[in-house]
Amino acid sequence: MAELFDQAVFLKFLAAILAIFNPLYNIPIFLSMTKNCTPSERRHVAITVTISVTVIALIAVVLGEEVLAIFGIDVPSFRIAGGIIIFGIGMTMLKAEDRPPGDKAAAADGHERKLNFAIVPLAIPLTIGPGTIAVTIVFSHQLSNGAEIVTLGTAVLIACAIVGLGLLFADQISRLLGETMINVLTRIMAILLVAVAVEMVLTGTFNAVDTHYPGLIKGGG
Repeated sequence: MAELFDQAVFLKFLAAILAIFNPLYNIPIFLSMTKNCTPSERRHVAITVTISVTVIALIAVVLGEEVLAIFGIDVPSFRIAGGIIIFGIGMTMLKAEDRPPGDKAAAADGHERKLNFAIVPLAIPLTIGPGTIAVTIVFSHQLSNGAEIVTLGTAVLIACAIVGLGLLFADQISRLLGETMINVLTRIMAILLVAVAVEMVLTGTFNAVDTHYPGLIKGGG
């Protein structure tokens, strides 16, 4: 079992994916979009969001690298692109405004339609989007086929369970923490995201240079 489970990668990936999911980040919008729902309807929305996010994230774990191979994209290039995307997400979360314009537009659209907003926009793209998929594929590349499913799959299940609990108890959490504390915790998550993004870009750059120009970094080129 030790060969199938990498604790170091698990902890690092869990921290990264939780920072991207940021269960507290979507609580205000979840409460806003479900304010006219009955308690049972709100629970149904929360469960639907959790299941949708879990399925998409697990698909990324299992098929992510295969999709890259189909399009002929190497992992270092994808690591750099993913790092840039995540850096943008982190910087947006660090801004003073409560929510980025894209999230506001998606939320408004879902609220106006009042139909199927559990999947779009609550699950996609507000909870899981390109940043999550990028991080998942990058981390899966570090592990063998069996280990990526066990290590990353376990982290995905835990992270999604935390997201689900956050939505199920959104009202209580919002009252307990208050808007100010939620904003503070969101910015702490944002700093972690920016750090992950920088590491992804630097590692991807070094790997890309080493792949295309062997020995250049060591001075042998």
